[in-house]
Amino acid sequence: MKSRMGGRLTVLSLMCLPTWGCFTSGAPSETLEVVLPGGAKETAEAGTGPALLAGGTWAGFRKADPDEDPSEDPEPAPGPYGGLLNGGLLERPPVDEQIFLIDLDADGKATRVRENKYFLPDIYGATIPVDNEFRSASLFGVTFAARSFGVSVEDAFGIAIEARVRLFGIYVGRAIIYAWGTGDDRRVDGQFGYLLNFDGGLGDLLLDTGGDQYPFYAERVDGEGD
Repeated sequence: MKSRMGGRLTVLSLMCLPTWGCFTSGAPSETLEVVLPGGAKETAEAGTGPALLAGGTWAGFRKADPDEDPSEDPEPAPGPYGGLLNGGLLERPPVDEQIFLIDLDADGKATRVRENKYFLPDIYGATIPVDNEFRSASLFGVTFAARSFGVSVEDAFGIAIEARVRLFGIYVGRAIIYAWGTGDDRRVDGQFGYLLNFDGGLGDLLLDTGGDQYPFYAERVDGEGD
């Protein structure tokens, strides 16, 4: 992970703790416009997920991009959930290497991310419960709560997991990992990405803001046919 988290926390604590005036409350919205293939969007409530992926565990992998030139840095572009896709914040997994496992309940809601190796595992951990309950990260004073939003329309799906982040109980920003694509109940292909949004007030002292996106595929590894 490329960030200056440790040093930023020290500066943040010295500047903000005496007054508690550096942050906003960050009251969460109970809905999110979830992106589907082709730029389509559907409003989803918190605690939902795509029925297409329901009732099993899925393994996600980075997929080769025939249009990608590794010798060139991509031009920043607007992300589907805000911010810029400027890349470079987090290491990209090698092609065909597993990014994570994700468990979904019978309605398609994400309940847990496991074997997380590339999305801030040293902060959020290798296992991330998706239950909207705040729990401690590895950094002193930092807590987060993850929740699931998702929809599916015929063979298309979109899913977003939002992690709201607090420092000593005060909201400082959020991270979103997301995916969309098409397929069936055994394999889907599409796009995977993330957004780190810590640009409000002094939230940018906590973590860089930006995101990345690349082709991916996911295969059901448990509960096939259920």
